[in-house]
Amino acid sequence: MAAVKLVAGYATIGQGAGPMIVTERAGLFAKHGLDVTTRLMAGAKGVVRGLVDGEVQFGNLAAPSLLRAGLEQGADLVFLTGGINQQFLVGRPGMKDRGALANARIGFVGDGGLNDVLVRFIVEQLDKNGVGALRLLPLAGTGRESMGALLAGDCDAMVMTPPEAIEARRHGCAFLVDFAEFGLNYALGGIAARRRTIRKEPETVRKFVKAYVEGMHRYRTDREFTVKIQQEYSGLKDRTVAEETYDLTQPGMPEIPYPVASALAIALKVMAKDFPTAAKADPQHFIDDRFIRELANSASA
Repeated sequence: MAAVKLVAGYATIGQGAGPMIVTERAGLFAKHGLDVTTRLMAGAKGVVRGLVDGEVQFGNLAAPSLLRAGLEQGADLVFLTGGINQQFLVGRPGMKDRGALANARIGFVGDGGLNDVLVRFIVEQLDKNGVGALRLLPLAGTGRESMGALLAGDCDAMVMTPPEAIEARRHGCAFLVDFAEFGLNYALGGIAARRRTIRKEPETVRKFVKAYVEGMHRYRTDREFTVKIQQEYSGLKDRTVAEETYDLTQPGMPEIPYPVASALAIALKVMAKDFPTAAKADPQHFIDDRFIRELANSASA
């Protein structure tokens, strides 16, 4: 039987796409009868557009853009799995703890994506703990594009993800907040698809999810292979950055990457300030975990 050809898009070259790229490079999609081409899109919004337009059948992306598309446009997109979204609030050189953030300038992208949700969320959390008067400073970009502002002291802190966060730390920056403490490290993203695809091609979806879960396992258990792939697809010249990225993200990775409704609920609550309908939205509406539950049940049988 000929392999099913399809395209899977991913948002960025950071660690979030790591498990899907590992799945591809390890031949696990092919193992399950899928001929998958992975494609770097123009951020999470690009993945959403690709899914809605049918350019890609599966997407690896952070949650806010998918939630927003559902709220604004009624897009029939759901998360099939969870994924990796290890994020940190990184302080400029010399800033050592979150207490120093009072009256600080926090980098803010302003595109309604993951960065904005995490910035708004942490500003609220810090204010509750007596660290207030934080100001949002518009950024020209994310990751390496905006790191210069942090290193120059033009910005006091910004949300970053490995491997860029690792590079910033090597330049004297400190991790002031690890979003893992709020349960958001493996919860605000994953693999998504259209409900239409699920209805029409359930067996293809089943195979994709099974391959991805096997790829996530390979990521978690094969450091050498994963570091090599991370370095290659992220374009890292320094292997040790890829090694630190792996060592930072691997601990605590779930054996079975379910979508996390509680994390989506947090995102919806933050987004409700701009989209009132988000306040009443059910996070389960954006999840279809039947395939990953099948895998879990078969493994425990």
